[in-house]
Amino acid sequence: MKRILAMAGTVLLAACGHDVRTPAPLGALVVPNQAPWLILATGPEEVLVRGLDDTIKLSPEPSVATAVEAQLRAGVQPDYFTNLTIACDDLKTQMNVDTDEAPDTPKLDLSLRCTVNARGLIVAHEYSATSTATVAAGSNDAAYGRALGVLLKDAADQIAGKLAADVRVSRQAQP
Repeated sequence: MKRILAMAGTVLLAACGHDVRTPAPLGALVVPNQAPWLILATGPEEVLVRGLDDTIKLSPEPSVATAVEAQLRAGVQPDYFTNLTIACDDLKTQMNVDTDEAPDTPKLDLSLRCTVNARGLIVAHEYSATSTATVAAGSNDAAYGRALGVLLKDAADQIAGKLAADVRVSRQAQP
């Protein structure tokens, strides 16, 4: 009797459209935070991969915001000077696959807004970047989870370059 109930429960659960999330390991992008001068507010908890037959829900660990913050800090660190603070928010991610044009190439759009306070000179900008990677056609969901780390690193590095340029300009504008 217990087996019949267990099988019936399994069938019922399989029939329900339960929420399946694919892990996306981002730990390699994060280093310990020893520089509190750059902070990024929390962002999306999951990344949806759209354009495939079924939308894939990636569940990044650690969070996208943590990984992007670490990449931005590493990219801007060489241009750091005392009394520099950078606060970023409004983090947005969008991951798509164009199955007609490039079915093996997921694209990530990453955007955020940062306010740079360089010794009292305050400048705010919106930053965005687009990154692509290759995933074998017909890959499983885990391949897209692994691709997210590559895409995030590339897009965050692009934004870090733009942010570092703004920091250098702010520093030069100092009296």
